[in-house]
Formats: sequence, structure tokens, C-alpha cells
Amino acid sequence: MRMVAWVVLGGTAGVTAACATYAACLDSARAIVANMTVQAMAAQMTQLDIGQVLNSDLTLNEAQVEAYAKLGIGSYLNSPFAGGPKNAKYGWNATEWRDILGRIQAIHRKIDRHPILFGLDSVHGANYVANAVLFPHQINAGASFNRRLVKELGFYTARDTAAAGIPWIFGPILDVTSHKAWPRVYETFGEDPFLVTQMASQIVHGLQDNHTIAACFKHFIGYAATPSGHDRDPITLSDYEILNYYMPPFQAAIDAGALSGMMNYVSLNGVPMGANRKMLINLLRGDLAFKGMLVTDWGVIDDLATFHHVAATEEDAVAMALTETSIDMSMDATHTRFIDHALALVEAKTIEKARLAVAAERIIALKLHLDLYATPLPGADSVPRVGDAESIQAARTMARESIVLLQNRGNVLPLPSSASSLLLTGPSLDNIGHLCGGWSLAWQGMSGNAMFPHGRSVLSAFQARFGNVTALETMDVKTAIVAEFTVVVLGEGPYAEKPGDIDDLSLPLDQLAYVRSLATTPTKLILVLLQGRPRLLHDLPQLVHAIVYAGLPCEMGGDALVDVLLGVVNPSGRLPITYPRSPSDASVVHYHPQDQGCHVGYHFEECDPQWPFGAGLSYTRFQYRGAHAALLNDALQLTVTVANVGAMTGDEVVLVFLREHARSRHVPEAKRLIFFDKVHLAAGASTTVRATLSLQTLGSYFGPVGETPTKSPLEGVFTVQFTIASCDVDPTLCVTLTTTTKKKKALVFEEHDAMLA
Repeated sequence: MRMVAWVVLGGTAGVTAACATYAACLDSARAIVANMTVQAMAAQMTQLDIGQVLNSDLTLNEAQVEAYAKLGIGSYLNSPFAGGPKNAKYGWNATEWRDILGRIQAIHRKIDRHPILFGLDSVHGANYVANAVLFPHQINAGASFNRRLVKELGFYTARDTAAAGIPWIFGPILDVTSHKAWPRVYETFGEDPFLVTQMASQIVHGLQDNHTIAACFKHFIGYAATPSGHDRDPITLSDYEILNYYMPPFQAAIDAGALSGMMNYVSLNGVPMGANRKMLINLLRGDLAFKGMLVTDWGVIDDLATFHHVAATEEDAVAMALTETSIDMSMDATHTRFIDHALALVEAKTIEKARLAVAAERIIALKLHLDLYATPLPGADSVPRVGDAESIQAARTMARESIVLLQNRGNVLPLPSSASSLLLTGPSLDNIGHLCGGWSLAWQGMSGNAMFPHGRSVLSAFQARFGNVTALETMDVKTAIVAEFTVVVLGEGPYAEKPGDIDDLSLPLDQLAYVRSLATTPTKLILVLLQGRPRLLHDLPQLVHAIVYAGLPCEMGGDALVDVLLGVVNPSGRLPITYPRSPSDASVVHYHPQDQGCHVGYHFEECDPQWPFGAGLSYTRFQYRGAHAALLNDALQLTVTVANVGAMTGDEVVLVFLREHARSRHVPEAKRLIFFDKVHLAAGASTTVRATLSLQTLGSYFGPVGETPTKSPLEGVFTVQFTIASCDVDPTLCVTLTTTTKKKKALVFEEHDAMLA
């Protein structure tokens, strides 16, 4: 039990509260807020960028901190290095962070008595804490299909962030990606709602189980459903899509105890999220019963006037956000005008004082729950652990398990020890920054090696094994002519958010041309893709022998890739997205409606992507036997035996899908992922995988949002697929079943007719 002692300010009586749970913290917070002024409540709701209290040389401007403390500002955020290196530094280490934040906390506690709540984007490890190990991005975590590793990602991210004295992490990212050009694909766990939902629960537990960190799920809701692939485009979604595809990960995070959430920038069905009552009150606070603190994203309230143009003035924007949403904190970042507007609105009786009180209560409750009044800087014991061998090993394991072997013609991989010559080439060969992508030391990432102390580039990792090797970052076809094997490392440089928008998903033209030139030589060509989104390859798969999708494995990625290429590690990653073949299928996901397809001649057929969701090869061979599915007691029972019939130990990701043959209330999906597991098998070994899934869980929501929708159980005829391939390829891996039909359709239509009358 965490005991919190609090003395109410302003000369009033002292209040001592036991705060064992978040609910208890809310009770204590109400007593505190009851004695606060309207101005103090609005100030607690205001969040500023740390740059507002730093001098140009990054020393602390204590006079400015004192001014904000007198206002009663509740929160700060961000790293001063988010825009890139300053004063020849790439970031503060944990001790430097603690020094700055400790002084800020001391000033606020002396003047205002409330600790500040500091938030930071730690999205793949503590990426803004110097010397912390940078983990693979979430897209790689999804590719691992390993729940345990995702929980470890959360644990080390939380530990190293807390070591810097920071108790609040703006993560996990629980957006379900769709359009593959979106510049935030790599920040997500992938395109599948079930996969993202499973990982959501794991990473929230990893982040919060040490009780010193508050997770902040983001970006509620539908943010990733961009129709163009451009960031922050307007979104159009039905209630069915919201409830079945985009809500479940957030529901899992809330069920796992996530203490806070963040909403997004975009407009959904014509209503900006910053003024969206349906999503932020009816769905989040109503249907999902979220009790935690909700923060806006950067400048969202201002955007109502300046970007979305639904508010005439800044004050109107504040009024709209406070009346139409349940936000508790405004990430104003660069100004404090929210306080003035809130005060004016209360004085004009446009906003009730109680609205500000509820928000302040949630903010104070979070501070109480994190024990910030007693320990404003968490994580002192973790300072010496930042960058330790344990976190390095955890990041290396995730990097290894996330690498996906997509093509291996002639079993060219693993590279044989008898190889006579090997050429390493490509623009991303010697660049750890390209392994890490955006949100790595800086918002837009960094290009180079020196700033990443724990990792090696692909070139350096090869050199560590073999000494001097022939390596050319520049394009050189002549050398490839005499090389038995050529590894070409291609992909993208780092980017994040809107600056990462592209209009052409193809690999850069010069990279496509280079590979085509290399393919004219006798060399055996191995393509390694370092990229945050699946760039179109056009004819390259037909020209090269092997293709390895590495995603963004970050610091440990160079060594992990060499381990896979040499066969030290058997690749076990699987695509967490559908890899498109052409621009026309860039937004197609594997669970698309059955009436959505690609035009072939005079009819529609299932789209033929470059590689389907779940694709991935191994150096060994796995065989599935006895695939069985049965209905018993309103549940679906699954059984399948997996055998390693190859010569190498390996991990197999078992994926099970479900395809409904017909569904009257909404067009059914082409198939839905309903189960996955990852099994480790020595050569010659086998194991039986079993699962029991309730028909209620396998059902669908039919809405509407805001009326506490519940799932309708799975009904009718459906096929269970123990394979990513069509059932025509191997019918023994598919089982068709029929549930007991319940006669409810007539009632539904009668109710509908009555509504029309």
C-alpha cells in the first residue's frame, strides 16, 4: 500500500490520505481540488515544453521556472534535443536529466507545493535518455509475434525513463495502421487489430508494473486510418470499423490499467478529435469507462481555430474542447493562454467550474498515484542500470526475432562459410541511424554512427566477425561482377510524422536502378531492407536471390542482421503488415471486406500483395499435422501439432485465422486473425498447440458508439484456417464449422422498420 500525506494549501486543515489504488487517489484528489481556485485548476491543466524554461545554452532559467510555478503550471514535456544536437551534445544522460528536473521540482514544490508531472516520448526504449539502449521500433516488436519480448520492451523503456526522473511516458502507440505510406507505420505494432490488441496489454503491463511510470496510450482514435497515407489527413470511419478495428487495442490498454491516454490531431467524420464528443465522451468515458487522465496532443486545442477552422477564436476553441470532450490537460507547449481563456469562460458561465475541477482531480490523482508528492524524481536506483548488459541483450533478442526472411531462392541464405568472396554495399550499409529511424535521440532521428554508443552498423558488424571486408557504400557494379555474394542494404533514412509524408511508395529510383544493375552480374544478390514502411519493390524480387525485411531494429540491428545472414540465428519474424505490390493496394489490409478486391479483367479477385500478412521463411522446415477445430459449450477449441522436420533449431509463429461465409448485419472480413503463438523447436521435435476461444470473443460489435455496445457472438458457417495461404493450397489446414443459428434477424428488421415509421 502506498501512503500519501498531503497538506492542503492556503492555511486550511491538513488532509492525510491512504492512496492504495487509483480510485483511492481520486478520492484524495477531490479533497485537494476542493480547496483550489479556478486559476489553479486551469494551471494544473496546462502543459509546457521544457524549452520554455531553458536558456540557449540549455542551462535552467530559474526565474522563468519561478514564474510558471507562481502560475501553478501542472506539467512539462519533451527533450531539448528533440530538434537535434545542441552544444555538441546528442542528449542528457539520466544524471543530467535528474539535475534539471530536480531543480524544477524543487522550485515548484517551494512555491506551488504541487510536483510537476513530466512527460516524454519514450517509444522504443528511453530514446531521449543518452546511453539508454534503443530498442527496435514497435513495428519490429509486432513482427516478433512474441508477447514476452513486448512486455520486456515496456519494462526497460520504463526503467530507463524513470532513471532520468521522468514518471510519464507518451506511449504505447496503439494505432492500427492501414495505408502503408503513412509515415508512422513503424511506430505501430502493425495492421492487425488482434495483434495490436495483444501487444497493447503486454506493453502496458511492462511499462507500469514497476509502479513508478504512467503509460499513456495514443493516439485515440482512428488516427492511422489515413486514406492517402499522408499524416493528419481527415479520416472517415463507420461505427463498425471504430468498434471492431480501432477500439480493441485501447480497450486492452485500459483493462491492463493504463493510467493516462492521449487523443490525436485529426478530424474523424468531419469532427476534429479536439471537439469530438462522440469519441472522447461517449466512447472513451462511456463505453470504455476510462477513468484516467486524458491529455491532448501538441497544440490540438489551438488547431481547432488555426487548422480545422471549426472555432472562430482561440477562446472559442478552448470552450469547444472543454464542452465537447473529456480532455484533462492541454499540451499547449509554448504558451499559457489556456489559463486565461478557461478563467474567462468560467466567469462568463460558458464553462462550469466543476468541469475544470474534474480535470484537475484526474491530474492530481495521477500525481498521487505515482507518489510524486513524496518522491518527485522516481527511479534513483535505476540510474546505474541505464545501458546495462541486460537491456542490451533484451534489445538484441527482439531485433533477432523481428527480422523477416521473405525470399530465399536456391537457399542462398544462410551465407556459407565456404563463400569465396562477399561484397557489402548500399546507402544504408554503414549507418546506425538508418537502422533506428525517427524518434531516436531526436524527433526526426539521426543519420550516422557516433551518436549510438551501443550498436554497430551492418558493415561494422560484418567487420567484427571477419576483419576487413570489401565494402562499398557507393554504387559499384564492377566489384559485384567478381563477388560470389553481394549484400545490398537499402531502404529509408530517418523521419517522423508529417515531414515523412511521401507521394510515391516506391523505393527511391536510384536504389531501384542500382539493384537492377547489380542483377546483371553473376553475383548472388541478397537484398536487406531497412525501412519504416514497406516500400514498393517493383521487379526486384524477380531479380534478386534473397530478401530480408529488417524494419527498424535500431542499435542491435547490425549484429542481429549479420547473425541471421550467417545462420547464427534462424529467422523467425513474420510480417505484421501486408506488403503491397503496387500503389493500388497500398491501403489493403488482410481483413478487408469480402466485397473489396482487385480488378482482374471483368471481375474482382482477392488482391495479390507482394507478401501477405504473416509471411516469413525459416532456415528449417515446419510441418503442421492434425489441424482440428471443434465447437463445445459456446467456445471454439483449436488444436494443431507443429513439427520441425528440418535440420536446424527454429521458432515458428502459429497463426490461426477465421473466415465467415456469410453475415447479415455487416459484410464479413476476408479473414480475421483470432490466435497466434510462437513455439521453439529443436530439429526433429514437435509440440501441440491448443486454444479455447469463446464465441462471444470471436463475435463482432455492431454498435452504435455511445450505447455500451456488446459483441454479438459468432454465428453461422465459418472456416478456421491454420495457414496464411488459401485453403485451396492445403485443405487439411482448414476446418469448416457451423454454429447453432439463433433466429434474431426478423426482430432486427422489425425494430428498424419501427424507427422509420
